[in-house]
Amino acid sequence: MTSLPFVLLGVLIGAWFLSSKIMRITVGALSSPRERMTLRSHVPSDQDLRQPLRQTEDWAREHGFEDDVMFDFEIASKENTLFCRTWKNAGEKTYLVFYYGMGKHFMELVTIYDDKTGVTTTNAPDAHTLPAVPGAFIQSFPETELTSMLGLHLQGRTTLERRTGLTPQERQESTMDLIAKALKRQATYVMSIPGWQWKGLWWITVRKKKMVGKDVGWQLDQLGVYEPSATPPEMLQ
Repeated sequence: MTSLPFVLLGVLIGAWFLSSKIMRITVGALSSPRERMTLRSHVPSDQDLRQPLRQTEDWAREHGFEDDVMFDFEIASKENTLFCRTWKNAGEKTYLVFYYGMGKHFMELVTIYDDKTGVTTTNAPDAHTLPAVPGAFIQSFPETELTSMLGLHLQGRTTLERRTGLTPQERQESTMDLIAKALKRQATYVMSIPGWQWKGLWWITVRKKKMVGKDVGWQLDQLGVYEPSATPPEMLQ
């Protein structure tokens, strides 16, 4: 079984690379994610990380999210890693993910509906660096704080559920397994795009900017999945 919405880690990795040669390295990293993931028992000592992580921890606790897992993801070398920490709200079937790397931090909220569908809401400007797997609806709202992100995420969820009839799923896999499977599936999808090795510059410089602020409703419109029509009146007998 494969879950798709944990895509932010993949796009942050993709943001490191521009050339076609490095694009191949990037997708190669996504193709073998589990061996690049190392569990952590303690938070890194980086002082720039402490305050935003503490604020995220407090917010998570106040909004019903329970501590889940911490790990590092090796990008190109042991010196180039992303620190990731996750929380889970079991009642809402939603994950909160905190990423720190390249001197920056970002958050995302993720709700999974089935093996092909999920909603991700993030404040990362690079969320659309790589094309998302079909069914992974990514909303990118840079510089948005968590409470506003949650409101936008709930709006996106409501829109998807109203138009498709889907309901969120409780996943049995561990969070790390979900993330690893999502990254591997994204690599497979990217490599299925003709000329993908040469499209990195376009994706990074043009496409991702066009996708910033595009919500789930807009993305569903592009797929021809519109609001359900009003219930027709009863026929006269």
